[in-house]
Amino acid sequence: MTLQLLNNEATTLGTDPCFEYTALDNLWRDIRGDQDNHDDDTLVEWNGWYRLYLNGENAQMSEWCVRDRRCGGGTGLYLNGSHPQLEDGVVTREILGYHLMGQCDEFRSTPIQIKACAGDYYVYKLVRPDESVHRPSYCAVAFDSISNDPCSNYESLDRPWRATNESGLYICDDSFSWKGWYRLFYNGMNIRMPESCVRAYSCNTVRSLWLNGPHPQIEDGVVTREVCGVESGCCDHISLPIRVKACPGNYYVYEFVKQSWCASYCIDVSTISPTASITTPAPVSAFDMTLYDDPCYDYTILDEQNRSPDDFFAVNNHIYGYDDTRIEWHGWYRLFINGSSAQMPEWCFSYMSCGGYSSLWLDGSHPQLEDGVVTRDVYGSVNDQCSYYRSDPIQVKACPGNYYVYKFTRPKPLIPAPAYCAVVVASPPSVDPCYSYNSLDEPWRADNTSTGDLSSSRCDYNVNWNGWYRLLYNGQSAQMPESCVGYGMCGTYHPLWLNGPHPQLEDGVVTRKVCSSTWNDCCGYKSHPIQVKACPGNYYVYEFVRPIYCAAYCAGEGDRCSELSCTEDERCEEEHGVYGCFCKDNHHSSQRGSFDFSETCESSSGSMSLSRCQLFEAGFPSDILHLNDPKCRGTVRNGRVEFYFDNNDHICGTSLVANGTHFIYDNFILGDSGSGHIIRRGKNLRIHFSCVYSQQTQSLSMDFNRLESIVHRILPAGQGTYRVRMIPYQDAEFTHPFTDSVNAELDSRIFVEVRVDGVDSRQFASVIDKCWATPVNDPHYSVRWDLIVDMCPSPNDIVELLQNGVSTSSRFSFSMFMFTTYFTKVYLHCAIHLCLQTDNHCSVHCDSEQGVREGRSVDFHDSTSISMGPFMMSDSNKGEQLPVFQVQVSRAPSLCASLMVLLISMMCPDILLDYFH
Repeated sequence: MTLQLLNNEATTLGTDPCFEYTALDNLWRDIRGDQDNHDDDTLVEWNGWYRLYLNGENAQMSEWCVRDRRCGGGTGLYLNGSHPQLEDGVVTREILGYHLMGQCDEFRSTPIQIKACAGDYYVYKLVRPDESVHRPSYCAVAFDSISNDPCSNYESLDRPWRATNESGLYICDDSFSWKGWYRLFYNGMNIRMPESCVRAYSCNTVRSLWLNGPHPQIEDGVVTREVCGVESGCCDHISLPIRVKACPGNYYVYEFVKQSWCASYCIDVSTISPTASITTPAPVSAFDMTLYDDPCYDYTILDEQNRSPDDFFAVNNHIYGYDDTRIEWHGWYRLFINGSSAQMPEWCFSYMSCGGYSSLWLDGSHPQLEDGVVTRDVYGSVNDQCSYYRSDPIQVKACPGNYYVYKFTRPKPLIPAPAYCAVVVASPPSVDPCYSYNSLDEPWRADNTSTGDLSSSRCDYNVNWNGWYRLLYNGQSAQMPESCVGYGMCGTYHPLWLNGPHPQLEDGVVTRKVCSSTWNDCCGYKSHPIQVKACPGNYYVYEFVRPIYCAAYCAGEGDRCSELSCTEDERCEEEHGVYGCFCKDNHHSSQRGSFDFSETCESSSGSMSLSRCQLFEAGFPSDILHLNDPKCRGTVRNGRVEFYFDNNDHICGTSLVANGTHFIYDNFILGDSGSGHIIRRGKNLRIHFSCVYSQQTQSLSMDFNRLESIVHRILPAGQGTYRVRMIPYQDAEFTHPFTDSVNAELDSRIFVEVRVDGVDSRQFASVIDKCWATPVNDPHYSVRWDLIVDMCPSPNDIVELLQNGVSTSSRFSFSMFMFTTYFTKVYLHCAIHLCLQTDNHCSVHCDSEQGVREGRSVDFHDSTSISMGPFMMSDSNKGEQLPVFQVQVSRAPSLCASLMVLLISMMCPDILLDYFH
């Protein structure tokens, strides 16, 4: 232990201890500490006078009983009596110590000398304590300096639940951060702390705290009072002392400090003074918002991580001291958790879940955008009672961008330490979870499996949940129970079950509450709600999240045959402890080796299906099969296992290649029976399939007015169509197509779009190779006028190429004209080709001055012609009506344009089946 000697240059009296002392600054001497550092002041060579500090702040010896294992030693030593005044000079005081059996003043150590010094500090002539005392240590306490009169600088504390006639809850003040001075109220009326023994377990706490001594008079100024804690006797526990001051107006202010064990400061209902009241802010009405202040754009951000129920007290053994009755709420608020948009929960959370004692949640659903500002009730949870407290209602509004704003108000003071909860709500899945999930096959989750001893209890709080999960039991489909599961089942002490029915297929993704069983209640704890979806094939997927305490999700077996939904060509049987759909005798197909494989290719997607019963009998349950991407699994419909891919958000490991003559989509259906399944021979299944699209286009003459028959046509397996349309527009924005006829004057600008529908917009681009006009309906007629040549505007005309080779639409414009001699009609023809963007540079760059494209080559894929016409024009300059140029248009809704439809054959070759050990 190091003791530092301070030389004070201001003194000339070398013998005055106020100017010649040793500074003693050991933080472990603080009576607010709660640890035994095994320090022992009998081992220190004490010499002369000492001044006490704590972390550099002026301190003094404690005048109050200090319980054991404080101040760093085994026995805390404190002063028997008050400190002297300046005029008293040097005085002698007895030193006492707390006995391990809970008795104050049991130990008496060697007395010491004390002197009060100018500057409001003390010096002590410390000596070696009596060696009969168990590891004694001198205790120190530091009080904050008072810069402003606390009678006019305090925080109002209106907590009716602290009353001496209240009980039933166990609220602990050691969970809250006390800072400064407080004035006590009871529902707006003046009240004070009790000065005598309080009944055990009163004031809604474990140890009820009361003032061991009278309140001061005004002339006493600030005084220090000992605080007693009641458990079985009147003063079983000596708490930390507090400072008190009497104020004009017959009230008191208290400097509360944080306790080190579960206790709460009490208020004495016998001291209520009805004449004194607290001034509270006037409530803000719903009509205070002007028409020009939209709360969706004028709000305060409230981003406090501890408002999330993720940090539940049962896991972390503490709460964060939130008390929303102490906040001056003003205006509207938007909730965030760690920067992620959040909202109030619409379901109950257990108490002490959101940083405070009572967890506040919204009673009812959030509004829709069209609802505007609505009012919702707010409830607070205590213990296992969801709606124990009802707070004041709040206003809520839904905002564009899928978030909400809240007009929070101060909760009722009757609610113990309430805190508004905030949860991050899962966004809708971007990929169908029925095709993309994780299998969870852990037999210990079964609802008929007992936990056993404590060491084997499972806890999903420690699992890094990510995404969606399908429950299995020994390879068979399972689901969460919908009714109470007994305490200690499912491999855990607190099993989690679904508090509500599973959805139907048509319900899509739904949210369900989750209950946890305790030893005396089926739904003693409420965990986070989860999302659930019903899938084709009679199974469910769940978006599991981390529970807010040590618990585990249960898996119920249910009626296996009912869950499988075998068809009339199948029968449900058990084999090796596993249920499945076997083929009936009349369903044994000659194509059994390929599992009745069938395939459909359409545009940029493909689907495949196989016989479920044939797969199962061969040792491949449907739930172990997947495409190249293991997350893309099959679904069961009508006894067939179906797989699907597309080129949007469900690629599933599909590859696309071009070999010069065809575009080919490739994928595999894969499966590994492994061990523990039906046949137990460790088979592997590998089925290769492909969708092949010819790059050879074919022109097909069609009646333009029969577009609907093409759009709504049912395509046979393995075939489909690409549709190419040529559409004339009146404007450069391509928003107003011509209808019925082109009423355009000579030399006016016409805008043309050539669009390809039904192809992969991410993979392909269309390229106009050339466009020309003829006076008759023959693209090969000898009289012609070129508009686009070699993918660039013709140098012989004023043609603007607006877009070519960058998407599935190409655009250009030209000035309307007519042929000379006796021709009165114009027909427009264009040759196009498709370009695979992943392999080639499809965009076209032309030199505007010379009208020729740059040297970079584009891969041609057998161009074909598309025609439109005839055009017949009018020349208003001559005042003479020419024959009208008729444009044949489609009568389909929203598609008024002349077009040519091109069919591109789509072929599905024979599948390649690898079926081996």
